[in-house]
Amino acid sequence: MGEAYKLDCDTCVFTKNIFVGFGFSYMSLESIASFVQDAALKRCIEEFTGNPSTRYDAYDAIYVCPVCQDIRNELFIEMISDSSHYKISYACPKCASVMEQEHIENNAHVHLSCPACEKGKLKATFYMDWD
Repeated sequence: MGEAYKLDCDTCVFTKNIFVGFGFSYMSLESIASFVQDAALKRCIEEFTGNPSTRYDAYDAIYVCPVCQDIRNELFIEMISDSSHYKISYACPKCASVMEQEHIENNAHVHLSCPACEKGKLKATFYMDWD
């Protein structure tokens, strides 16, 4: 089951809702392929789906740019078979740096700087479970 959080800056008015974790749509690679928009990723998933040795991990995650602090809520997926390995990575849409995955805890100040004002720190507040 996944969790939804609201990120709030302790200095400015920045706020962002994020969803992390595993939902019913992540129960199979076929299901994941049905909602993935990126054509290259969809083809990659389909190739792994055809291999009986494939194991995978997939969930919604938070990615942060180490350069400009941009925050993205994106799919994490890693697939491993006897003959191949794939792990998704994201380039920041603002500055093209490789984004890093972050973990969120309820009611805790996360060590993320605000992408809007760059002075404040973000606090994550849990507001619902999702599936």
